[in-house]
Amino acid sequence: MPRKLKLALIGLGRRGRSSHLPIYPRLKDVFEFVAVCDKEEEVLREVAEEYGVNAYTSVRDLVAGEELDVVDVVVPGDAHHPICCFLADAGINIIVETPVSVTRPMTDMMIEAAERNNVKLEVAENYHRVPMARFQAKVIDSGIIGEVGRIYRIFHEGGYHGMSMLRLLAGSPPKSILGVTHVTDVVPIIDRMKRHHSQENCSTSFLEFENGAAATMIYSNVIHARSLGRKNIGIAQIDGTRGAIVENTVYFTDPETYQDGAIAAAYEPQRSFIEVEGRQVLESISLELPDQEIVWENPYAHLGVGENNGRGVDMADQLMSIANAVLHDIEPTYGVQEARLDQEMSLAASESALMDKQPLAFPLRTPSEAEERIQERFKETYGYDYTDTEPLLDVFYPRR
Repeated sequence: MPRKLKLALIGLGRRGRSSHLPIYPRLKDVFEFVAVCDKEEEVLREVAEEYGVNAYTSVRDLVAGEELDVVDVVVPGDAHHPICCFLADAGINIIVETPVSVTRPMTDMMIEAAERNNVKLEVAENYHRVPMARFQAKVIDSGIIGEVGRIYRIFHEGGYHGMSMLRLLAGSPPKSILGVTHVTDVVPIIDRMKRHHSQENCSTSFLEFENGAAATMIYSNVIHARSLGRKNIGIAQIDGTRGAIVENTVYFTDPETYQDGAIAAAYEPQRSFIEVEGRQVLESISLELPDQEIVWENPYAHLGVGENNGRGVDMADQLMSIANAVLHDIEPTYGVQEARLDQEMSLAASESALMDKQPLAFPLRTPSEAEERIQERFKETYGYDYTDTEPLLDVFYPRR
């Protein structure tokens, strides 16, 4: 049996505590959870006592005090590159929350540090890992709806998350992008994450992919906050040459009707469950068609891991990705290069908007104006250039 990997968590904010921590006990045969690190001492003590692990307020002390195989970095994006570069130089494998970093130059520093020290670096992108996304990918791969032509993701997710989903569904690298932004005033609100908003910053992205597919995505900060009635109902549609997927419904067209209306029949995916420790856990998602069946099976069902609002299959899958990469010396299933591309797509949408709605081809020039603005803001905020990772390791990064 492979040895257990010693695991530590850096960052006990909302996502670290509510999404990452609860999945660790489910993977106890793979990971030995040994330590937590956070500058908020009260929360740190609570979690350390609850899980019976060591507590540190300094990343430097964590690395000095523990023999670690993997560190789960769940801190604000601005802190990703100094922390990950430090961990890589210490020879520790890393899984880091999204975004991989806030600019490509920062990301490249992380990539170079990981390669220089021969450590694995995975990014915790979870949208494409949720069960329905995995199931829809199988439907597309089966050819049921034919070749994907257009994708619409409106009010579902934005930024690098949305770009990751669009790439997955298109099955191709991006070719070009057009970005448009629109700002409107809204009544002053405080959202469920305690963030203040008085304006809605809406972005529309139109992408073309190398295989000829195209995609449209619309998102905003108020949609993200689920405030003022936004995001109650989204629009997700994948148009193929033979059919479509609308939200979760698959529309299959019998070839006999192609010259007689081409009317598609709707087929609903079915979920099956098993009982684990007294709870109903998702076992599979299936689609029964006249001539075939498409099935996605949950590889973590026996561990009691199902669809749990971000604390389920997606979280287990990304942790197992870094574990398998370390134990078997293979590449992570998502990986830092994919994460860099998704962030580049998101940055390209902003860059296009800054350039008066000019379409941009991939790859972007380096550095882009959008990135230069971010890096200037970074220096103004923290007092150091983004390349000064040594002092940046000790900076406090508030949640933005």
